[in-house]
Amino acid sequence: MTFMNIGSGMIIKGFFKKIATFFKSRKLAIVLILLIIIFSIIGTHIPQKSQLKSVVYNVWKSNHPTEAYYFEKLGLTGLFSSSIFISLAGLLFINILFCTRIMFSNAFRRLSNPQFQKKAYISRLENTVELRTEKEQKVVISTLNSIFNSGGYKVFQEENCIVAEKNRFGVFGTPLFHVSILIIILAAVYGSLGRMEGDMRLIEGQTLSEDHENYVYVNEGPFFYENHQKFNISLEKFYADYIDETGTPRGNAGKLVIKENGEEVKTDVVYSNNLMSYNGYTFLGNVYGLAPLLILRNPDGSVYSGSYITASDTDSSGRYVSSFDIGDTGLEGVLMVYMTAPLTSEITESGKIKQTPILFLKIFDEGNEIYDGKLLLNDTVRIYDKYLGYDRILGFYDIKYWSNFYIVKDAGTLIVYAGIGLITFSLMISRFMIPKRVWVEFIKDENSDETGIYIGGKADKFKFLYENEYSTLVNKIKERLQYGTN
Repeated sequence: MTFMNIGSGMIIKGFFKKIATFFKSRKLAIVLILLIIIFSIIGTHIPQKSQLKSVVYNVWKSNHPTEAYYFEKLGLTGLFSSSIFISLAGLLFINILFCTRIMFSNAFRRLSNPQFQKKAYISRLENTVELRTEKEQKVVISTLNSIFNSGGYKVFQEENCIVAEKNRFGVFGTPLFHVSILIIILAAVYGSLGRMEGDMRLIEGQTLSEDHENYVYVNEGPFFYENHQKFNISLEKFYADYIDETGTPRGNAGKLVIKENGEEVKTDVVYSNNLMSYNGYTFLGNVYGLAPLLILRNPDGSVYSGSYITASDTDSSGRYVSSFDIGDTGLEGVLMVYMTAPLTSEITESGKIKQTPILFLKIFDEGNEIYDGKLLLNDTVRIYDKYLGYDRILGFYDIKYWSNFYIVKDAGTLIVYAGIGLITFSLMISRFMIPKRVWVEFIKDENSDETGIYIGGKADKFKFLYENEYSTLVNKIKERLQYGTN
């Protein structure tokens, strides 16, 4: 029974050893990294459902039906959330984890147990020398200790052997680099699970609460739990051609104001390369357009319905189009609006020509066109309501800019920055704290009063650069042993 238990234990131990050998393999790491790179390239070129708005993805799908069919069948449109990609990332994480554990184990072992070497090892080093002296061994040891200490080395002695180490903690450079990679991977996973991203559409002067229903598009990770902060976001002013305080043109921009409990807590002008951050949220400028105000009035002049209609420039022509329902009348409208400068234009304070809007409007009743005309600001048109039997008046009364702002909250961002900071720190350690070691063995000559001193040294990296430092140490030793000078 005892032998069976021992045998079972050995089998289990061997099994786990094989697993550990597999996961710590460098070949495995190379294969996993190559596969992840290949999948990432594929995912970059093939539209991903999880990364695009449904409208944008459906437009691509309708324009490329054959490609979309096969890509979806192969699972390539959901690549980054697929079990294959997640498994590859998980295997890479485990691989790095095993390698990191081994590296730290070796680093601590090296710090706690200095490795003494004999003549056979020392003589095989590139930097090696043999000296002979008639001085007593304790005098020689004292001399070497003094020289090594003055050079920044920590000296250890065991019988007739010495090992001197410099930049000892540099052995943690590579393990810390691997730890930073693990942190970044964990942060990316945690961030994606707790991430929220979406587009919020604001008309100039409009205020919306940071809440789920106020996004025109929103994607929330499973750990976000709709944890919206519900502070107020206002588009105080939109600039089609913003010029900053230095006089540099910045393109379109929007001045955002954030308020909590009625108090302004953050304001900034958001444009390309100038983001705004608040309480873990990041705000980026996105598309923009014009929003004409159309109001439908009853015959007595009272307002029946009305709103700003957001129109988009889909072909970069400067003309903004939109389709919309006209209240609950059952009528549908299609408009095109743009800004123009009449012949008798005014000059604004900024020196630009004052522009006025022109709106082209079509109205349909169950697909039949019942109106096709042009409206200037404050123009109206009568619309017959066949259900009520009288006319209503539709008027064009105002126009403003609207803009989409891409809003992101990623809980993993700070952790990623911490990982990047640790990478920088580990690289600095690896570059400026290169571990260096010098080994010495004393061998008494049986046929004379001389003692042979075998000295060898090397650096963990940039070994060719260590030759000068090693030569300086050896020359000092020779000088002190020969002349007894400092």
